[in-house]
Amino acid sequence: MDRCGSWDRLSDSHHLRVARIGEIKTYESTRKLYRHLDRGTGKIVAATVSEHSGKWRVSFTVEVARQVPVTRTPERVIGIDVGVVTLYTGASPEGEQVLEVANPRHFVTAEKRLAHAQRIASRRQGPKPGVAPSKRWKKSNCRVQKIHRDVRNARKNLIHETTTTLAKNYDVIVVEDLNIAGMVKNHSLAKHVSDAAWGEFARQLEYKTKWYGSALVRVDRFYPSSKTCSHCGTVKATLSLDDRVYHCGTCGLTLGRDANAAINLARQGLAGTSSGTGRGGEVRPAQQKLVATAHPDEASTETPTFVGA
Repeated sequence: MDRCGSWDRLSDSHHLRVARIGEIKTYESTRKLYRHLDRGTGKIVAATVSEHSGKWRVSFTVEVARQVPVTRTPERVIGIDVGVVTLYTGASPEGEQVLEVANPRHFVTAEKRLAHAQRIASRRQGPKPGVAPSKRWKKSNCRVQKIHRDVRNARKNLIHETTTTLAKNYDVIVVEDLNIAGMVKNHSLAKHVSDAAWGEFARQLEYKTKWYGSALVRVDRFYPSSKTCSHCGTVKATLSLDDRVYHCGTCGLTLGRDANAAINLARQGLAGTSSGTGRGGEVRPAQQKLVATAHPDEASTETPTFVGA
């Protein structure tokens, strides 16, 4: 890793001049940053060149002057229920399902290729105390790192597309404050929970809602969103993970488990309160977090056409 000097600058939208290295061509276009520098609305504070998984990249620390968007009126509200079978299920307080993103299971799909590449690398002469790794090990290890990188990039790309669409098209986004650290302790679910990256999804929503002037509401993790009937409000005492369809014994409602939970979350965000527990009764006080709004770091408040998955 190389922390570059203060004279690092962009020659144009595809060329970067780096201290002690010289001018290099960038693979991706930097026209957005170059326009800020050209207009005088941005300043490069530092540039860091690093190598990861056989790829070189440069990251910029930039000071940019941006216009703060106006906080939106909470007219369009969506509740998001995350899951393993269906990655994201979104619904409005009126009971309409408006978003459904299937789980691509990026890591699970790549497991066989990864195991094969790791098996080959394990048979090569790897790094040991006093022994340099062989060229064949370096080559096979690059294949392993490439699979990890492809999985990571595919996962992040889907999350970026989904969170950007939500932050631009909805005024209030309601999610559940899940105990992900506790979930990964379950060895039966750990791999799938980690592959879903729910924490990264919530993290991106938090800063993107600030960019676009929308709001993020976190509903307390003990609110029984899955156990509550979205039609009559009856709370079931138990609901196993195998029950993918919610059946209400009181009003007869039959609805997908995730869609039912998303509707309840949307209504909680609209009401601005969070109450109840996962056991069907009041046990502890509600703890809902409303993330601060309308303090963006970039982007405009223009609302594009909905292109969600």
